[in-house]
Amino acid sequence: MYLKSFIIFLKGSAMGLADLIPGISGGTIALILGIYKKFISSLKSINLQSIKLLFTFNFKELNKQLNLVFLIPLFSGIIFSILIFSSLIFFFLEEFSIHLYSIFFGLIFFSSLYLIKKTSSNFLSKTVLILIGIGIGYILSILNPFYISDTYMSIYLSGLIAMLAMLLPGISGSYILVLLGKYKIVLEALNNFNFEILIFFLLGSISGILLFSRFISLLLSNYYNATILVLSGLMIGALNKIWPWKYNNFNISPNDYHNLTGNADYFYHAFIIFILCGLFSLMINYKKYE
Repeated sequence: MYLKSFIIFLKGSAMGLADLIPGISGGTIALILGIYKKFISSLKSINLQSIKLLFTFNFKELNKQLNLVFLIPLFSGIIFSILIFSSLIFFFLEEFSIHLYSIFFGLIFFSSLYLIKKTSSNFLSKTVLILIGIGIGYILSILNPFYISDTYMSIYLSGLIAMLAMLLPGISGSYILVLLGKYKIVLEALNNFNFEILIFFLLGSISGILLFSRFISLLLSNYYNATILVLSGLMIGALNKIWPWKYNNFNISPNDYHNLTGNADYFYHAFIIFILCGLFSLMINYKKYE
């Protein structure tokens, strides 16, 4: 029992860590780790009855409704990573960005291929759905940031939209915050414990969970194969955002990276990481996704 909860906690930690990095989605990690369907199913069960059960301390019925033995360790892991690694992530992005992005690039690439392979559908519809997902993912990955004012309402809306990104594999909640010009202010609020900003952002995030988890659950329940194929394509298309070698926000080759920046391209490191991630992906995806 405790071991199972700890494993769920670790999976939640991986989701939280991913959501701190622009370009990576917690939903992607949930899909890779085989908990995506259970994650969405548990979230969409939240309603007014849940609040009533919570305030009457009827945790037995609340657990039946929301699967708390899954959600509590999962969200504990997510919150743990966000609080602990929000400062540390800057260091890794500055000093080891190629290695860090190579890890996620490899995991997402190979896991997407595995999902596509395991999803049954005829060749034509499979190809069309994947291409739709790739197109959406790529377009989202090349959008230019824009700025909206730092009012509490804009913070609330940013939390709502970022939560949609977290729930959808392939779209990064952090990247959405970058697009909205809110990544820095939210991260600073986390580091400085600015509760005013954090409360409005949290309220927006909760609203996003209540709204979008039901929609995604509906798609998974009625169009499972099609949804998984589009989401797999979405993850592949969004890989453009986490290509390890960039110059002025443009993807370049490792050799050009070295010539333009004068920094080591760490190509062989990245290649080894990519292969190891492929092997790791095969290992964690050995059993069918939940």
